[in-house]
Amino acid sequence: MRRIVIALALGLGFAHAAQAEWPEQPVRIVVPAAPGGPTDIAARLLGQYLAPRLGQPVVIENRPGAGGNIGTQAVASAAPDGYMLLMASFSNAANPALFERLPYDTRRDLVAVSQVTHVPVILTVPAASPAKTLGELVTLAKSGNLTYGTGGVGTSSHLIAELFNRAVGITVPVAHYRGAAPANQDLVAGRVSYLFDNPQTALPLLSANRTRALAVTTAERLPELPDVPTLSETVQPGLVVTSWHGIMARAGTPEPVLARLARDIAAATRDPEAASRWKELGVQPVGSSRQEFAAFFEAELDRWARVVREANIKVE
Repeated sequence: MRRIVIALALGLGFAHAAQAEWPEQPVRIVVPAAPGGPTDIAARLLGQYLAPRLGQPVVIENRPGAGGNIGTQAVASAAPDGYMLLMASFSNAANPALFERLPYDTRRDLVAVSQVTHVPVILTVPAASPAKTLGELVTLAKSGNLTYGTGGVGTSSHLIAELFNRAVGITVPVAHYRGAAPANQDLVAGRVSYLFDNPQTALPLLSANRTRALAVTTAERLPELPDVPTLSETVQPGLVVTSWHGIMARAGTPEPVLARLARDIAAATRDPEAASRWKELGVQPVGSSRQEFAAFFEAELDRWARVVREANIKVE
């Protein structure tokens, strides 16, 4: 019996040592988008505060293309050791519904680690728009004289607009652009009537009085826009929708590694110094548990599958 106890103690000791040694090399965060965008910025900010906690460099690797599917596939087919992570975003919840075939299975090949941010979305109109309130915008839309803009087919600006349109009972022609910048250019010029946009591009235009905000999509009003109501206040109680970022890993990654990652990512996200920098970006830090992020992501998969199906959205 004494030998068995000693053997067990030694085994547990070796297991603990193996766990304590992770990570033994740099950790990569794959960003399935181009450098300089919101997902890339979020990954780099997270990496800066995560590296000291892991005791290893955190390398940001951009792999854009195919609506985020190229970078996602790289992580979905990586070794399940925690050294290659995915900075997931809104598109990872929407793509399974948007694309007829994906080179990976989202539910089978990836696991949630920690949600990093909620990104508020702001409904804006041109400064010269006759719509001063959300109700006035809906009335104008029902007259058949409006067009809404998006940053591209299947993007958050597109799907959130479709969710809104259905909630208020309007059908509006859409104009798709290659990103938020050209969409905002035409919004300012009055060539499109409204746009759902993230704070990084919306707030500067609002501050310059080139556009006007009619609503925000968060549960509470934004500190930067205290006079702008939420969709919950004006359209439907409980109607809350945001863009977001979170870390995912290859399915099969050892549980101790996932637990370590979740703990350190949450701490890095909530770091007081990092919090002020998240605020500068107009996003809300989260730092969730694995279980919380998994439940949130599952709800996102279901929500956007329904919107894509009802709106008959296709990605060419």
